Amino acid sequence: MRRYLGLLILFLATGLSACQDPRPVDKPSMVTPAPQLGAAQRQAQAQLCRQTSRKVSAELAALRQAELRLSRLRQQGESAASHPPVWDEALEQRYSEQDRELDRQRYEGQLALWQQQQAESQQAWEPRHRQQLADAQSQLNARARTLRRLRHDLFTGPSSIEVNPVVLAQIQHCPDAG
Repeated sequence: MRRYLGLLILFLATGLSACQDPRPVDKPSMVTPAPQLGAAQRQAQAQLCRQTSRKVSAELAALRQAELRLSRLRQQGESAASHPPVWDEALEQRYSEQDRELDRQRYEGQLALWQQQQAESQQAWEPRHRQQLADAQSQLNARARTLRRLRHDLFTGPSSIEVNPVVLAQIQHCPDAG
């Protein structure tokens, strides 16, 4: 309470001294006249608006790139490195029964090897793919957080990354400093 009383007395004393000691006319004033202050403020606001608009545009582009990457990863499946060996029944009919049996055994061995390689490849691919998805989602979330810090009402909802067109138009329309 004493602190506030002391501040109030100091404020009043300063105000009274300013009223009692008028400035001489020949000294230049350190206070900017109102029209100049208004123009300076408008210019600063316009500059800040342009900077914010550029930042938001750049971050929105980065957000869309992150969204596209995540979408592509979600649609991506493992592609088979090779095709399984093909059994050609018509070709095999031309060979003797013994040759057909040997070819059948060779084919089944190749098919089993191919299936094993595919299973191993799938096992190695899945964790990598999950990690890529997690990284892409983290990047998307970070971009969205950055945009929310720049302008909290930019998106249509708290968990949405859909841009509110009215807010975006406000951000992109910067008044002239004039």
